[in-house]
Amino acid sequence: MLGPNPKTKRLAGAFLLLLLLGIVVLGIRFSSADNLPVASWGAWLQAAGATGAILFLLAGILATSIGLPRQLMAFIGGLSYGVGVGLLLSLLAALCGCALTATVSRRYFAQFIGERFPKPIAALNRLLTGDLFLKILILRLQPLGTNLLTNVCIGFTSTSLKVFMLASAVGYVPQMLVFSLLGAGVRVGSQTQLTLSIVLLLVSIGLGAFLYKRNVDLKQ
Repeated sequence: MLGPNPKTKRLAGAFLLLLLLGIVVLGIRFSSADNLPVASWGAWLQAAGATGAILFLLAGILATSIGLPRQLMAFIGGLSYGVGVGLLLSLLAALCGCALTATVSRRYFAQFIGERFPKPIAALNRLLTGDLFLKILILRLQPLGTNLLTNVCIGFTSTSLKVFMLASAVGYVPQMLVFSLLGAGVRVGSQTQLTLSIVLLLVSIGLGAFLYKRNVDLKQ
């Protein structure tokens, strides 16, 4: 599978878990979104209407294209716009950021990297040959993956960006839904929503682990 080394995965996983824990603590600590330090940002974005949504999208595209967590964008989206709209806007931003990074990588760096590191790139292409959708989906479902590294490396290969983007879109949804629910739960002070978010995150991790194990077993 395409992905970072074990040390990077552990660091990414620790960051995601700390982010989740921090959000849950905020939701418990503050009785309503009015008392939340960042609530004013969400209120301003929502009050700005279409202008706020455009600014959120542009900021999200830039942030995710340079590797900031899509989960954080989903949380801000849920806090600002609620679950449905927040998820839609943050997902669109994350996908555009993903496409931007992969496209820039392929257009401006693929030839340079391919000429200097032909064997690793050939091995990466072989790894991604066949079941590309499933492989990317499994990777996106993992909470420990490095989004920026994956997007950059895909640009170095000859794989289909359309399939890559489709698999990313499907794989992004579970975790981003969780963090949109968290943001919306903090916004309305709903302990039930916060609890549901944690349960869904565990389900998402379990699904990713199941698909990964099944894919490995089929290869043996």
